[in-house]
Amino acid sequence: MHCAISHPAEQAIAFGLRAIPRSRVRPPLQHQRHCAAPLSSLSHGSTTPPLPARDWLLQSSGSDRFARVPHRGVIEIEGADTVKFLQGMVTNQVAKIERGGDGMLAGFLNAQGRVLFDAFIYPKNRGGAFPHPVFLIDCDDRAVEPLMKHLKRYILRSKVSLRDVSSEVVLTQAWGPNAASLWGNYVEPGAARKQPAGGVVPKGSFVDVGCRDPRMSDMGVRFVVPADAKVPLPATFTEASPEEYTLRRILLGIPEGVDDVASAQALPMESNFDLMSGVDFRKGCYLGQELTIRTYHTGVTRKRIVPVQLFDKDESPSTELLLDTTKQLNGSPEPGSEIRLGGVAGRKGEVGRLGSVMHNVGLALMRLDQCFGQKSEGDAVDAAAGLHSLVVGEGKSVRAFIPEWWPRPVPLS
Repeated sequence: MHCAISHPAEQAIAFGLRAIPRSRVRPPLQHQRHCAAPLSSLSHGSTTPPLPARDWLLQSSGSDRFARVPHRGVIEIEGADTVKFLQGMVTNQVAKIERGGDGMLAGFLNAQGRVLFDAFIYPKNRGGAFPHPVFLIDCDDRAVEPLMKHLKRYILRSKVSLRDVSSEVVLTQAWGPNAASLWGNYVEPGAARKQPAGGVVPKGSFVDVGCRDPRMSDMGVRFVVPADAKVPLPATFTEASPEEYTLRRILLGIPEGVDDVASAQALPMESNFDLMSGVDFRKGCYLGQELTIRTYHTGVTRKRIVPVQLFDKDESPSTELLLDTTKQLNGSPEPGSEIRLGGVAGRKGEVGRLGSVMHNVGLALMRLDQCFGQKSEGDAVDAAAGLHSLVVGEGKSVRAFIPEWWPRPVPLS
């Protein structure tokens, strides 16, 4: 059975400090059978006790839903040199979508190889001049202005223009049992009524701009529509709140935006880009490539972004990730707050940095050895791995968890 989160001590031997290739991914949540509480009982204001995150995610994935992606901005970039320009600026292979196609996740790095901005890049697949190169960059709305400034530094004489189109489009995420059918071999509802089986030529997707979310299959599909247009989804899809989308990605361990991927703080692998199809290691030269490739060939990353649970000082940490939608921690720490080993002063006590927080859960960039223990050659994993006393803010403790969708190493015997 697929579970979103696993016990950290059990998984320490599987991950250690190694960078993990994208393979052996677990099946999506909606394909699993599991009894979970109704989603309505888990909404804001519920009186249900803390619930395993896996149960909440299974129920959320059990019906077709969509939500507007909150706090996002969109930059339009176009011109004869756009593909060449973007190819030299991001971690992923823009040449693959030069003539249109699905969007992709990518990172804009600085010269030292640290992620400045995480973003989706979509080709604009329709227009009077198509396939004239026009792309949409979907990023955190707080990153629009600094990202445009960053790009303008490198445009020089390239035939490239930028425009903020955030007010002209809406970003939407759809998930659930029928989300996969929206992208690739899409047949419009009712289109086959007067045709024999196989008589309808399927479309590539139900909208022109978007993609299957490459970060993790349970995230569904992500697409862009004009701000004044109706979301063109089948009737089986019902609208959810933006908060539900955010809670889903936190529990699944999916970083997004400047709270999780703080500018110039982490490497692509530390930001999980290698696990989310956000970096192409076969790609040629781009800004920040040297350290990225060196880290990849070293095969080791000492930090990653993982889900965390926050506890008040009078609570005992749980051994699995529990969600309490009724809880708002008093004096909850802000994104960017430092996470430390309790009672250890100085740099030795630095363990991580808090990212997005909602209710009693969040994401954090963490040192893996301090969170999940470290396996010595020939030794079993320490049973107390992951049980270190981690603190953040005033009197709050933290427990980190490993997402179960992360790939597993192939057993040696």
